[in-house]
Amino acid sequence: VDSIWASAQSTLSTGGSAIVLSTPNGVGNFYHKTWVGAMEGTNEFNPIKLHWDLHPERNQDWRDEQDQLLGPKHAAQECDCDFITSGNTVVDGTIIQWYEQTHLKEPVEKKGFDGNFWVWGYPDYTRDYMVCADVARGDGKDFSAIQVIDIDNLTQVAEYKGQIPTKDFGNLCVEVATKYNDAILVMENASIGWAAIQQVIDRQYDNLFYTSKDLHYVDVARQVTNRYRNSDRQMVPGFSMTQKTRPLVIAKLEEYFREKSVIAHSSRLIDELFVFIYNNNKAEAMQGYNDDLVMSFALTLWVRDTALRLRNEGIELTKRTLSGVASQMIPQKPTNKTNSWEMEIGPNGEKESLDWLIN
Repeated sequence: VDSIWASAQSTLSTGGSAIVLSTPNGVGNFYHKTWVGAMEGTNEFNPIKLHWDLHPERNQDWRDEQDQLLGPKHAAQECDCDFITSGNTVVDGTIIQWYEQTHLKEPVEKKGFDGNFWVWGYPDYTRDYMVCADVARGDGKDFSAIQVIDIDNLTQVAEYKGQIPTKDFGNLCVEVATKYNDAILVMENASIGWAAIQQVIDRQYDNLFYTSKDLHYVDVARQVTNRYRNSDRQMVPGFSMTQKTRPLVIAKLEEYFREKSVIAHSSRLIDELFVFIYNNNKAEAMQGYNDDLVMSFALTLWVRDTALRLRNEGIELTKRTLSGVASQMIPQKPTNKTNSWEMEIGPNGEKESLDWLIN
């Protein structure tokens, strides 16, 4: 429709009218932007909404039947004139709207040379953070992105989105990760991403995330990594977003937002979620939009919930094992009448207590 409108609208300059009639199908597309412009008075269209209940022969029973026949999403599209619930977004539109109404907030500071580094929470030395970075392709059509979250309470504390040279972006990643308590730094290593990662390595940042080199299948246990694994020949710096890992990363994003267990403050991230859709079963940004913030945020959630969780579970298992060994090494006083810590020392049944051995 964009190309049709580009060629057709010029005929209106000599007179005439255009009627654009459609049911909603998500947000961010031509029809949605035109409708919003009409509602705000920024274009010359007159918005008219024809809701299903305007029909005299239709009632709630009919509407409920449409949910059964079409499914809730298509019924919302065909009957309710609802842009939010009618789209094919990866994260349900009503949930994105809920985040927009409840968690969206202006950053306490916008800094950086371009003012694109947004901060909602300053570093707290008692907290653990994770920094995830997605490097732009370099063709000027997408952006480099950084997400910073508090690992424990899953709260977004900072975000960057901008177009910046790869070397400078690598330096920015090191600066951000260092400032946030030497946070674990996860960087996607696809194509031009290697240039930014090389800068991080040259700076000798000690908490860079490493991933499996021969990742022919997804085995999250092998991705439990920090710099201490870098001597392993099967490990490479950064995260490899492949056809096998991408669906898992996106599924983790949908899960966390569906369960409302993550706190996102960024209006830029919410805007990208509204246009992050399934297109022929592939999750991607709608044509003409970007998903850099979405993918970096999704990667943050996936690494936190797999690699770090497995590492922490391993540490906890070790603690429990050592605790069990210690308990077995320190005998407890028996509760029965026979005291095993008493030893007979004479022919007449004289006994001596050996409690001093464990005191």
